[in-house]
Amino acid sequence: MRPKLCLLAPNEDIAHTAENVIKEREFNCDILIGNLKTKGIELAKQALKAGCEAIISRGGTFLRIQEEITEIPAVQIKVSTIDLLKALHAASYFSYKVGVVGYSNTIYEASSVGKYLKLEIIEIPIDSSIILQDRLKEEVNQGLEVIVGDTMASNLASNLGIQGILIASGKRAIYEALSQAEDLAILRRKEAISQQRISTILNKLSEGILATDSGQRITHCNPAAEKFLGLSAGDMLNKNIEGILNGAYNNNELITIKGQQYILTIEHIQDHGVRNGEVFTLKPVKEIQDMETKLRRKQHSRGLIAKYTFNDIVGQSESLIQTIHKAKRISKSSATVLIIGKTGVGKEMFAQSIHNESPRNRGPFVAVNCAALPESILESELFGYVEGSFTDANKGGKMGLFELAHRGTIFLDEIGDMSLSVQAKVLRVIQEKEVVRLGGDRVIPVDIRVIAATNVDLWDAVNDGRFRQDLYYRINVLRVDIPSLSERGQDALLLTEFFLNKLNPSIQVKEGALKPLLDHDWPGNVRELYNFVEQITVLQEDNALDESAVRKFLAFSVKGNKVSNAKRIGNFSKRLTDEEILETLEQCRGNQAMTCEILGINRSTLWRRLKKLEVNS
Repeated sequence: MRPKLCLLAPNEDIAHTAENVIKEREFNCDILIGNLKTKGIELAKQALKAGCEAIISRGGTFLRIQEEITEIPAVQIKVSTIDLLKALHAASYFSYKVGVVGYSNTIYEASSVGKYLKLEIIEIPIDSSIILQDRLKEEVNQGLEVIVGDTMASNLASNLGIQGILIASGKRAIYEALSQAEDLAILRRKEAISQQRISTILNKLSEGILATDSGQRITHCNPAAEKFLGLSAGDMLNKNIEGILNGAYNNNELITIKGQQYILTIEHIQDHGVRNGEVFTLKPVKEIQDMETKLRRKQHSRGLIAKYTFNDIVGQSESLIQTIHKAKRISKSSATVLIIGKTGVGKEMFAQSIHNESPRNRGPFVAVNCAALPESILESELFGYVEGSFTDANKGGKMGLFELAHRGTIFLDEIGDMSLSVQAKVLRVIQEKEVVRLGGDRVIPVDIRVIAATNVDLWDAVNDGRFRQDLYYRINVLRVDIPSLSERGQDALLLTEFFLNKLNPSIQVKEGALKPLLDHDWPGNVRELYNFVEQITVLQEDNALDESAVRKFLAFSVKGNKVSNAKRIGNFSKRLTDEEILETLEQCRGNQAMTCEILGINRSTLWRRLKKLEVNS
């Protein structure tokens, strides 16, 4: 749709000419008749309220409109040379001496045109109606008989008894003014759309934006800046930036506003190589940290969630209650935690519960079993690597688990089985809170809490040279000793009922049916008990579980486990000898899983020891 225009004509003749041009060229334009004397400015303001996008006028009316109406473009109907020549030619019939009256924008250099008609031209600019009247009287007294000009000049000439010729605006001048007005209105539309787009973008940005002019006065601000600074746009616009930010700052500087930290960046606005203002951007540090955490989470999805809380730990024994109470107190700290317990007691459940009870509970929880991976793989998993650092390395490199645990917790299970070379690098991460990826040289800061766990006596490992003493002291800051199931009394019965209800709620437990469980040592602890209950839920033929059935399942479960060193599970007194490992493996008829349960070691440790024995033999 073509822009809506309004042409304010000073008289009927110009209005009639304009009407013809508008019809011929199909301009979307209303015509109003009025000048300074007949409230032309009021008519222009009414047109503005009615949705006019540009106003066309001439002479003094145009000058007033240009001053008072700044919301839309104002275009002047210029007096063309042909229009002026026509008026001067008509005036030459009355006298060779002609006064050209009008505003300076209308009669500029009119005298240079008159010489071609052999006329003496007197330029009489309009400064005010009173001054003009006095000036005309002087010129009339000196023999002036005819003037040319606008409507007001013609009226004054009639009052003074001389001839007045109206300078008409021809179709060409009116067409050019209408075309210019339409072009300006279209340009204004585009600028308005562009400004609206920029405004929408600024308003949606989470960063605070302040723009200044060459005098350091604020010209633009967005809602985020208002929020951060605690000031409205009205409080900031046209104010000096240093007064708003309480001082002068440098680019990429960390500043504090109302107790919150922001990164301030400053970009210079250049206009043809000349600095013409600046754009200040305030980025909340917390938002940067949150985005970094989200990015790390998005790039790696495994093991980042802690599912368990202290409410998930089942038991009512005094030893367990005291352990939970201690672990809850430890949760409030950020110090490193060492969890000690035999295989199957639930060390990771305690680690997850500590994380979920801590201030880091909204951060990631990354668990890694240090005994389950060979040394080279464990190192690349923990620290990550850069592209091309080794054969088969992923394109683009890989983020390590320490990085993934940023602003959260990393759980190093079975830390006692970690090699000495990896222990040295882990020690540096814990001390310096920095990671360097394999094959890289860039230092990456990490904010992590370390929870380590073991089922071996780390101090014996230190004395044997298998564990670094400095790392031992670094991780053994806050210690949690988890009691074995055999030390928890009636908890075995509570756990059995809990697991039965979880795995098969239809099984009904008769009174006293679970009593035989109290006589069992449960070398595999809670994990062994869970496996035992799972066996019952699968093999129990009816839904009534009595004591005899429990004894039958219990006897079947422990069959073959009665070996000479069956009580050694979790014994931290000394390092296992090769003879003890081979003897237990033989008594378990080569069942490596049963051997690991009895000896209290994991599968990877057993595999390494057997591999070593094979090499030595």
